[in-house]
Amino acid sequence: MMRNKKVIGITGGSGAGKSHISETLRKMGFFVVDADAVAHESINNPACMQEIAKEFGETVIKNSKIDRKRLGEAVFGAPEKLDRLNKITHKYILSDIADKIKSADGETVFVDGAVLIESGMKCDAMIGVVADKNIRKERIMSRDGITEKEAETRISAQQKDSFYYENCDFVITNNGGEPDISEILKLV
Repeated sequence: MMRNKKVIGITGGSGAGKSHISETLRKMGFFVVDADAVAHESINNPACMQEIAKEFGETVIKNSKIDRKRLGEAVFGAPEKLDRLNKITHKYILSDIADKIKSADGETVFVDGAVLIESGMKCDAMIGVVADKNIRKERIMSRDGITEKEAETRISAQQKDSFYYENCDFVITNNGGEPDISEILKLV
């Protein structure tokens, strides 16, 4: 946890609606760190790229950057490979997130990320976001331009909703419309 700032994590599977909640908080004036955006930067850190290439082969690098599609194909649906990737990348991502938190304005910072708990991210509170599987599938297909089968593979590689109920301070269901963020605002 960052001293002098309250850090609140927003986590959940792909397509659960974390970004919608984060955008609502941003519009209210809160500083929100998008862990996925940070991860895109962090994995292209030369030291991180070198570790990834050593583990998964040089073919995951294209034009001096990680080819996320190729790397994703190598790890999704293979839990042991995804675990190895996470062990490599999380240290870089968490360090970069910590830097963003330190530089943030305000006393409360939200961190939006799919695997905050699994990465070891230390937060003052953790909010889980869940949604119906079919809604998640549609959101992922629409957002990422992938097939239903690819979306299902992603979802099956991630935590079940029960994980968030067991590991978060509270859980918000975001099946559409405006989610009730009143519980989140009690934390700030």
